[in-house]
Amino acid sequence: MSNTADPADGPARRTAWIAGAIVLLGLLIRLLVAPSYGYLGMDADLIEQKQAVHRAITIGVHQVYTPNRVNDPALAGGEWQGGYFVNYPPLIVYLRLPPVLIYRQLAPAAFDLWDSELNYFELLHTDLDYRLAHSRGFTVALKLPGILADALIALGLFLVLSGPRGSPAGLLAAAFYAWNPGIIFNTAHWGQSDAVWVALLALSLYSMHRGWIEVGWVAYALSALTKPQAGAFLLLVLFLGLTRAPLRRVAVAAAAAVATALLVFLPFLLHGTFVQSVEAIFGSVFGGEPFVSCNANNLWWVLTGGRGYEVSDATAVLGPLTPRLFGMLAFLAGNGLVFWRLRRPGGDVSRVFLAAGFLWMVFFTFNTELHENHMMAALPLLAFAVTRDQRLWGLLGVLSVTFLLNLVLFDHAALAPVMRALGVESLDVRLLSVAAASLNVAAFGALAWIFWQRTEPD
Repeated sequence: MSNTADPADGPARRTAWIAGAIVLLGLLIRLLVAPSYGYLGMDADLIEQKQAVHRAITIGVHQVYTPNRVNDPALAGGEWQGGYFVNYPPLIVYLRLPPVLIYRQLAPAAFDLWDSELNYFELLHTDLDYRLAHSRGFTVALKLPGILADALIALGLFLVLSGPRGSPAGLLAAAFYAWNPGIIFNTAHWGQSDAVWVALLALSLYSMHRGWIEVGWVAYALSALTKPQAGAFLLLVLFLGLTRAPLRRVAVAAAAAVATALLVFLPFLLHGTFVQSVEAIFGSVFGGEPFVSCNANNLWWVLTGGRGYEVSDATAVLGPLTPRLFGMLAFLAGNGLVFWRLRRPGGDVSRVFLAAGFLWMVFFTFNTELHENHMMAALPLLAFAVTRDQRLWGLLGVLSVTFLLNLVLFDHAALAPVMRALGVESLDVRLLSVAAASLNVAAFGALAWIFWQRTEPD
């Protein structure tokens, strides 16, 4: 047996070490940012998440979506009264339980500051500042699943894009994601869990491209049970499975996905709160905030001149056509176009990710009731596709800027230090956000052209 080392081993090892350093530095940056006070400088959405996890640990996870004595977490279309409100599916609650349980052992008094019967508006006039200051570890614990998911996405980008030849695209994509200011802001500062469902979706798409349909559908089920936005990919996931596997394996994959969903909801089934909990999730997601744009810098933000929160998405525009219906029809048309272009299997995995990134931008551009952070999924999905067309790097640069603007412009606590650094007393947020939304719409147009050109099988 020869002891001669492969000449390629040295560069491959160096590349792997560099990738590890990129991912670890991104992780370290996020951990340093994690104790921050998040959206509006008061943790905002994370307050309800703290209450949800507190409720799951002290009362039972099966009670997360049921009304308590004073608050109804299934708020749908009504005006928020400051009470406990949560509309995420249960998987993200499960993922947050381990770090929060450790935190509870270390600081039980701080953990008990976030009972689910507390009212946000009442806390504003009493001791909200005290509770926030004395429970920073609780906030970090809630952010940890998203932070770790970010690291996994960056690592996945390196592994998928580097390939056996060690393409530099893998390092570039990993650095792009790991050090992306908007992604860091969204995950480590705001504490959003988008990275978790996107990581599971990426695993699903990659698995199905490799022919592992059972793994792909189980991963997708977990993604959809983490955050509702993953539901936008249901038709794509079904299409990929039905067109790339024999019927017998499709049946096995479907059974595995259903079994996974039942396992996630097992505590609710055992305690008789399953139906009520599912109704609460659906009721608060669909029509929960019936506006054409909830600060999302998309087409509706442009058309309303930055007043998306002032226009109902149920307003009749042309006969029975409402903005909500128009968005749904546009998204269905986008799905149809994707199916047509992917009708013949072939090409590398970048083709599938380009289609997914395009589909998400269709969803973000045309659908209503979307928020600032909902564009996030486009960045990792398109990063997985950069080897298909180098022009995607330019689009990723534009979308990274507009994504960061979409977050910072609507967070007064984050905008204030920016204005001080610029030496200005005020910024025209509406004008800047409309400009960012216009760039997003233009970027969508460019992406649509690239998608059409580059999705034929190799």
